[in-house]
Amino acid sequence: MKKRLAALRMLLKSKELDGILVTLPANRRYLSGFTAEDGQFGESSGALLITASDAFIFTDMRYELSAREQAKYFNCRIYARGLAWELAHLAPELRLKKLAFEAEGLLVEQKAKLEQALEGCEFIPTLGMVSFLRRRKEPGEVRSIEAALVLIESVLGEILAQDVTGMTERELALKITRASEDLGAEGPAFDPIVAAGPNGAEPHAVPGDRVIKEGEPVLFDVGARLKGYNSDISRTVAAGGWEKAGDLFKEVYATVRKAQVAAIDSIFCGMTGKQADSIARQVITEAGYGDKFGHSLGHGVGTMVHEFPSVGPNSPDLLLPGMIFTVEPGIYIPGWGGVRLEQMVEMTEQGCRLLNNLDCFYDLD
Repeated sequence: MKKRLAALRMLLKSKELDGILVTLPANRRYLSGFTAEDGQFGESSGALLITASDAFIFTDMRYELSAREQAKYFNCRIYARGLAWELAHLAPELRLKKLAFEAEGLLVEQKAKLEQALEGCEFIPTLGMVSFLRRRKEPGEVRSIEAALVLIESVLGEILAQDVTGMTERELALKITRASEDLGAEGPAFDPIVAAGPNGAEPHAVPGDRVIKEGEPVLFDVGARLKGYNSDISRTVAAGGWEKAGDLFKEVYATVRKAQVAAIDSIFCGMTGKQADSIARQVITEAGYGDKFGHSLGHGVGTMVHEFPSVGPNSPDLLLPGMIFTVEPGIYIPGWGGVRLEQMVEMTEQGCRLLNNLDCFYDLD
């Protein structure tokens, strides 16, 4: 935590800012260790104020004990009349003239209240300042992400070891969530996606009551959250096994798998997200499915499921050692379904280090 605060303070100094107000839950936890979650957008379990020499955590009495225990390097302030009131009473003491805030984590209404309460203080919007610090993972963070991945792979492996024909999407999604929590997960990294047949043509389909039919594609996209860190994995199977799959499934599956392997084998340190994306996209395009691959190849994973770096067709992000991201090409055909295969990798000086242990891929040799 001390190293993270020091790095942030260096950024603030370089931008001539007096401090920063941190309101994104993932960043709040990353910098302080405070684990409380916001229940809905616009609600806040707390906020951090970090200056060159001070660090405050603001919360209410519901989380006071947790804040004092978890945020050991922060001065804990309990709301008397809300964040704006507390900051207004602190600002003169701290001589805040230029205060940064997270543009992606503060409502317009909240900002207006703060500006009204802190007359004479200029609020400077920043985008991704703390998230930028999170992009390269420390060894302990890598271990936490790997543990979250081991957990969800154990759950998904059990599901894929059985024939899912005759089950419903919702039934399988609930099984995955319950099994993950039974193994110690804080919860799912995101709502599980189980999409069978035509439903799989929507990359982020919501599991419903559709009964899975023999031979049709069934797309799984699941993750677990453990000690504040997330995992993310996708597998697609043919209900009843490879021998029950149609020719279209076999062709699409082979193309997606080829694109994934090519990308993992070819991505090198210092490459941009755009360059990495193009490796897999070229394989899919040459197979005649270029217009059926509509999303990015991947995204960073850490305290948030989607974070730096972006690995997509327009991404200038450099892929550097310590970054963890997904490689998940997909093909989606309306009226038929979709195939997505997703692995997690760590960028190293030597290339991609695969984090997954769960195979569950069809042998295409």
